[in-house]
Amino acid sequence: MDSNQALDDLKTIRQIMDRTQKAAGGNGGWFMVIAGVMWIVGFTGNQFLSDEHAGWVWAVANVGGILAMIWVGMRLARDSGMSTPMWKPAFLFWIALGVFSGLLIWLFHVNGVNRVGLLILLVAAMGFVQIGALFQHWLIGVTGILIAVLTIGAFLLFPAYFGLSMAILGGGLLVASGLWMIRSGR
Repeated sequence: MDSNQALDDLKTIRQIMDRTQKAAGGNGGWFMVIAGVMWIVGFTGNQFLSDEHAGWVWAVANVGGILAMIWVGMRLARDSGMSTPMWKPAFLFWIALGVFSGLLIWLFHVNGVNRVGLLILLVAAMGFVQIGALFQHWLIGVTGILIAVLTIGAFLLFPAYFGLSMAILGGGLLVASGLWMIRSGR
């Protein structure tokens, strides 16, 4: 193989990598939109309902959101004509973060809707930052940082409206970021 052929092959590989990253980013936007809607529904429930009823709202939002993500993932894989093995590690990553959040809540006796929400949101923000760094996708990482800043700000400045703040700011940020990713294909 001569050097020109090797350069052409490298150029082709780079184009394939760029197209794959762009498609994955655009598709990832749908998952951020769904997560944002879950947050809007769940945190609105936290703000206006008793803890027991808010727990049921979260259960419905989480189950509905997970089912929606599975449906969207299957549809995107079918429409693109290719199946990506990335959903399994991504799913396990978020499950692991959820389990660790639960362990932290239990081991450190975190109580109260706002404190539990603060811990879960900071762990979720860390997850977004890690995924953004891992896949070199700046918008996902920046979204995680903004979620952390908004969460801490709402917790400290508006504790009586923490749920509503996170529904509007956190959920809204996820929906807006997801829509931007879909629109730009990133």
